[in-house]
Amino acid sequence: MIGKLYHLAHMVEDLAATDRLFFEVFSCLRPYHDYEDGGKRYASLAIIADQCFEPIHPSDDPADADTPLARYRARFGDRMHSIAWYADDVQSFARRLLDYKIRLIGLNGRPVTDPEPGMAVWTHPRDTGVLIEFAEPGFAADPRLGRSFKLDLWRNHPLALLRTSHVTVLTHNLDHADWLYGEVLGGSLLHRDTTNPATPRAYYAIGEDTVIDAVAPATQDTPEGADYAAAGKAVHAITFATADLAGACRFLASHNISVTEAGPNLVWLNLDPGHGLRMGLTDIPIPGDLRS
Repeated sequence: MIGKLYHLAHMVEDLAATDRLFFEVFSCLRPYHDYEDGGKRYASLAIIADQCFEPIHPSDDPADADTPLARYRARFGDRMHSIAWYADDVQSFARRLLDYKIRLIGLNGRPVTDPEPGMAVWTHPRDTGVLIEFAEPGFAADPRLGRSFKLDLWRNHPLALLRTSHVTVLTHNLDHADWLYGEVLGGSLLHRDTTNPATPRAYYAIGEDTVIDAVAPATQDTPEGADYAAAGKAVHAITFATADLAGACRFLASHNISVTEAGPNLVWLNLDPGHGLRMGLTDIPIPGDLRS
């Protein structure tokens, strides 16, 4: 019932600066950029390869300081905020979530107990940890849903992006990840990696083309552990697969973006924290991942 990942939302300090980063470095497509009064926020949608980002800057008006997005940014700063997936029948899927005792919130910020057709819903973070949205295809303009959409632009780009490798989320233990990403969301466990006791993790294939990397940090001495200490169960990072890791690093350097090596096949981009993104590049596949 879950389809393509709709978008990853992240809080940003300067929306215009993040828009420039996405356009100048990643050659994004931008189907949306506007102010939305209901959410009291400025936001864009930026398509990069198979991924859609939603950078958000909540209203700075003091009268809007008590809105959910403004409160989130005041508490956690600029960082990854939530995951949104498409679902063909949100009404039916919302009922499934309610059957699992997962509380839901509607677009108006009120609890959803009797889902209506065509609505978008958000999970209560106390029940799922990560804030997750579900919406039906067509909820927003999305060129990836068209038959003519191709990844050639990014595969032929100096970054040589193939697809999103995985989205990393933080959890308190992998049993909860098995329950949420496996049982509730219907994902398939691809690989469990406990070789590093500080960051045991499990990878799940979910929906049309998403892989979730769930990490249960055991200490605060890793980036995942430090982030868990600061924000709890949250979206931590996104990693893209590239066909040319060395070439991608050279291109990033030409745009004054350095990288930090986290192993022979993984680098993290040293982006300004104001973009609210932890982004990686890798050239090795996840064990069990069948995406081409």
